[in-house]
Amino acid sequence: MRHLEVIQGTFKDTTLLRSKLLAAARKWFEENSFMEISVPCITGATGSCEWFPNAMPVTMFNESGHELNMFLRQTGQLYLEAFTQTHNRVYTIGPSFRQERKVTNRHLCEFTLIEFEGRDFELDGLMNLIESLIQAMYKAAAEISKSPELTRYVAMPFNRIKYADAIMLLKRNKFHIEPGDDLGSTEELAICDILGSLPTFVTHYPSNPKPKPGGVIKFFSMKRDNGETLCCDLLLPRVGESVGGAVREGKADLCRKQFEESYMYDHLVERQVDPEQFGWYFEVLKYGQGQSSGCGIGFERVVQSVLALRQKVSSIKAAVELPRSPDYLMP
Repeated sequence: MRHLEVIQGTFKDTTLLRSKLLAAARKWFEENSFMEISVPCITGATGSCEWFPNAMPVTMFNESGHELNMFLRQTGQLYLEAFTQTHNRVYTIGPSFRQERKVTNRHLCEFTLIEFEGRDFELDGLMNLIESLIQAMYKAAAEISKSPELTRYVAMPFNRIKYADAIMLLKRNKFHIEPGDDLGSTEELAICDILGSLPTFVTHYPSNPKPKPGGVIKFFSMKRDNGETLCCDLLLPRVGESVGGAVREGKADLCRKQFEESYMYDHLVERQVDPEQFGWYFEVLKYGQGQSSGCGIGFERVVQSVLALRQKVSSIKAAVELPRSPDYLMP
């Protein structure tokens, strides 16, 4: 049992690594003028990401004592967008919850999410900031666990490739994938390997709001341009996608239209959840000052990427002392 391994010191090095990486992240935020914000863990549907069926329900009671179905947050993005109106650069570090229904080596039901948002950068600037933050964490990791790979990650710029070019790259390397298909873990790892075993941004995914099964689905609030989404995923060697970011659609009417065209909207209606739970967010856009940009960083995947260099670990469950997944729900 994991609790016995914790007291026996099995995860001592992992706990130290996690602590050093989080401290490095907070130091980086302070040095780059980001303010830490606390956002709710209990939300309406607005705490969900692009796939609402993964939202984890929780029963609350309203002022009349009647049951009210709410959810544990997957993301604090929409709250952070509101805070940018006053404070510009903001961030939050906290738990994210996903209703995973099967055991995998890539997913947890609860994980630590680092999110930041700001109004003075767009996609290129966002990637510059993500790269700088991840490198700051890798530098902290190298101080306690030196490796040639970590030295390269800190010293060299990360790769950047558009989704369409990534598809062509994979096809040239004998992968059976077509434009519009989502990238699976095998394809993500291959892209990093082909491009020199460095962290790699994949950008400008398709903007089709309702792709075919297995196609790319992006959150409705992401800005779109000429059939592309102004977004980026950061793929880490030996791990795959670990960061998702985008420029936000700042026009309330256009963002609401994208919402009503999305799978998110359909899922809400199917489950008898009022789509107007997103009404407050569209008011933020209506009365605010245009778009922001931001991202979510899966902290355990960053930890996993460091452990994979040192221990050749492949499971995300090694990156947290007491993992929460269908096969690890106790203690």
